[in-house]
Amino acid sequence: MQYVNLYLYMMLMMVLAVFVLLFVCSGIKVLKEWERVVILRLGKYYGVKGPGIIWKTPILDKVVLKVSLRAQSTEVDTGKYISSDNSTRRLKGIVQWRIIDIEKYALRIDNHYSTVMMTIQHHVKKVAESLTSDAVFSEREELNSMVEEELEPTFSEWGLKIIKVDLRTAPEWEDTGLTS
Repeated sequence: MQYVNLYLYMMLMMVLAVFVLLFVCSGIKVLKEWERVVILRLGKYYGVKGPGIIWKTPILDKVVLKVSLRAQSTEVDTGKYISSDNSTRRLKGIVQWRIIDIEKYALRIDNHYSTVMMTIQHHVKKVAESLTSDAVFSEREELNSMVEEELEPTFSEWGLKIIKVDLRTAPEWEDTGLTS
């Protein structure tokens, strides 16, 4: 009888050990050097973790956002717009940016990438419409710096930093009346 109780006790301890091991292993995550995760604990902001091996408490913690600290590029295409001298133009290019404050980025904006992309598109078009077509065409560096200055307050509020703005006028086929 004692052996049966001892056997049952050992089986119970083994089952319990397996559950504890599975519980611990389910919370282990491995992040690359440039990755970070935002953790919510019971629905409240808990913190940012990473890189390397991290452990989040199963059931209590939830990874709500995984971000990359590497530079990201957003393609810009203003479509046709009318400049301040009433000529039709189109700008294309890229804006490179990166995340510098993960907490601000996670807590202040939703639909992160699309929000950033639409904000960039809006501000580029706004700056381009305020200039004459000759200024857009001839003073590209000034245009790029104006767009960067226009985006900087919003981006710093969101925890982002602009690395580079490179915009160019699209081919001149739009001025001939031909459409694609």
